[in-house]
Amino acid sequence: MRYTLLFLAACLISSASLWAQSSNSMTLVQAKAYAIEHAFQVKSAQNAAQTAKLQTDELIAIGLPQINGSVGYQNFIDRPTSILPGEFFGLPGQNIAVQFGVPQTMTFGLSASQLLFDGSWLIGLQASKAYAALQQKQITKSEIDVKRATEEAYQLAVIAKESVTLLSSSREILANTLEHTTALNREGFVEEQDVQQLTLSLNELDNRIRSTQLQAKIALDLLKFTIGMPMDEIIEVVENSQQLLDLFNSQLLQTSFNSDNLIDNQILRDGIALQKLNVKNQQARLLPNLAAYYNWQRQAQRQEFNFLDNDQDWYPTQIWGLSMNIPILSGGAKNKAIQRAGVEVKKLEETLTYSTNASKLDYNNALTEYTIATQNLVQAKSSYDLAQDILHKTEIKFEIGTVSSFELSRQTSQLLQAQGNLVQARLAVLNAQTKLSKSLNAL
Repeated sequence: MRYTLLFLAACLISSASLWAQSSNSMTLVQAKAYAIEHAFQVKSAQNAAQTAKLQTDELIAIGLPQINGSVGYQNFIDRPTSILPGEFFGLPGQNIAVQFGVPQTMTFGLSASQLLFDGSWLIGLQASKAYAALQQKQITKSEIDVKRATEEAYQLAVIAKESVTLLSSSREILANTLEHTTALNREGFVEEQDVQQLTLSLNELDNRIRSTQLQAKIALDLLKFTIGMPMDEIIEVVENSQQLLDLFNSQLLQTSFNSDNLIDNQILRDGIALQKLNVKNQQARLLPNLAAYYNWQRQAQRQEFNFLDNDQDWYPTQIWGLSMNIPILSGGAKNKAIQRAGVEVKKLEETLTYSTNASKLDYNNALTEYTIATQNLVQAKSSYDLAQDILHKTEIKFEIGTVSSFELSRQTSQLLQAQGNLVQARLAVLNAQTKLSKSLNAL
């Protein structure tokens, strides 16, 4: 019974371990969803948006009633001395030193204030709300950027994985050919040089496989870094390049370009609106501001520290009033600030025009790049199939002794080159698809 329980526990631990590893097997859609939740850029944008909201709340609080309490205690070790003319005391020609007050004084009170009108505060409140909305768009932008980066990293990992598979398949073919050639050499049908040539080709292919395997690991690490996954966890891409190609929305090829849909341009427009509020804010600083205030205070003056004695008197003071601050002369600084804010608006408007033209150029380039990449992929696939057929025929000729091992090695290298071209062509199409989607804000 004991051994049975140990066996079951081992099976459960093994199953849990396998499940933990397979739980990070992701499709592209799953990788994007993971990135939206864990990527550093998105979290940073979310924190900035939260900060903007708190700044808005903080600015709102400035316009609400402000109430403060105060407690003060004074102990005059030496009371202030005043000099009075002697005429007050019937002593003409003499100065009399007198001390007023008592050595112990305590005061406590409450003060309240309320901002009644401040144009700068009102404009600032609008600006803070607009800034908070702008930060929400920054979150959207970060999500779009992270999705694009995730897509590119995922595609790279898929291509690297397929490269290893293709090279391993070629190695298997070459290893079988070497084994067959070695057997023929033992029977005296081929020369030792043929075996050596194939052995050299196999060694070179093994080096290439090891290098590609390392690149595949780096690609997976890049994917983990991009989506915010801890580097010590295991991740596996489950889709192949053809599946990724099939995910492309072909309707994008018929979609008309509209710069208003681009998140970067939307952010720029919000920035212009925000800067225009800054112009109004600078203008509002030329207006007076008005505030109301109220103070209540009680004070006790004693010869000794007996402020807890309820039989002693406390003397109240109350006051309320209005305070208006009227700007009169600032040496022209405020007018210059208004002009400078207006220049900033003009700069942002010119930036928006530039961004619109640049985004249109990006779209045209992305569409052209996609067209060329798809054509190159068709050609690369045809070349790969042709190289496979040529190598197969060369292997048959080699077995019957009509071609040398050098020719077989050359055709093998040609197939490997065709494989590499095919892999790069697939990656180029995937990258072109991502760029086209990004240029239309379709990610």
